[in-house]
Amino acid sequence: MRAERRQRLDELVIRYKFSPKLRDIYVEGSSDKNLLEWFLREKGQRDFSIYEIDTVEIPAEKLQELGVSNNNKGRIIALAFELERRLSPLHLDLTCIADRDFDVLFDKEYECEFLLFTDYSSMEMYLWDESILNKFLTLGLGTSGVSAEGVLSKLAPVLEEVFLIRAANEALELKMEWLDFTKSCSSSKYEIVFKDDEFIDKYLNKNSQRANKQRFVEKIQQLRSVDIRETRSKIRGHDFINLLCWCMKKELSKKKRELDKPENMTGYLWLAAGADRLAQEGLFRRLLSRLSE
Repeated sequence: MRAERRQRLDELVIRYKFSPKLRDIYVEGSSDKNLLEWFLREKGQRDFSIYEIDTVEIPAEKLQELGVSNNNKGRIIALAFELERRLSPLHLDLTCIADRDFDVLFDKEYECEFLLFTDYSSMEMYLWDESILNKFLTLGLGTSGVSAEGVLSKLAPVLEEVFLIRAANEALELKMEWLDFTKSCSSSKYEIVFKDDEFIDKYLNKNSQRANKQRFVEKIQQLRSVDIRETRSKIRGHDFINLLCWCMKKELSKKKRELDKPENMTGYLWLAAGADRLAQEGLFRRLLSRLSE
């Protein structure tokens, strides 16, 4: 099967100059696309289109000019800035949406009228909510005696440490391949123990970076000193879902074992959230406001 040709920046600019009222949204990937399409339709929006950033060709020099990474987030940011540079403010029906990732930790800001960011580190962190998780645990899993507050309090320390490890790799530009951190976890009734030293050794060894251990650990300690009050800004969404699946496995009956797959768990949690709950969050409010003007 032939891959679809990506749209070039010049082609997009021409398209929007001739059709300035198009309400197009660009996102990092398919999961974001599916979520936003569902949310907007639930809130009564019909006249819009959502595209994954992979449908657009972003030249490497545009990424270099902005100093952003060559990944989906970097390409979203580059597209937003290029559209702002080449189109007038009358085209604000166009929206590019990216995850914040480590931006709060690294104190990084982007000022661009065409660009919106998640309120927290990623889309999945809107699911870090006691009311959503309680609904899921009670109605989705049918569990008793398991509180969302207790589950989140067990997950948070591990996930915050994992976030710092990921951030150190990003800050030092080591470009290391990730490992399954749950294999370095053990659980009791009251806590999850994360063997961080063991995991860091495995992580560095796998990527032939053992010689950088001292520098790596020092960077983690440096980043740990950054004061971030919002828990959802210092946890990665995929890590949250993966650890939740790992933690919930023993609570799942054989009939519900499909929920131990992260993609299934995420879908059920979004259903537990509901469109009205999401509409209270900043990103979703701003998006609805743009499409309603």
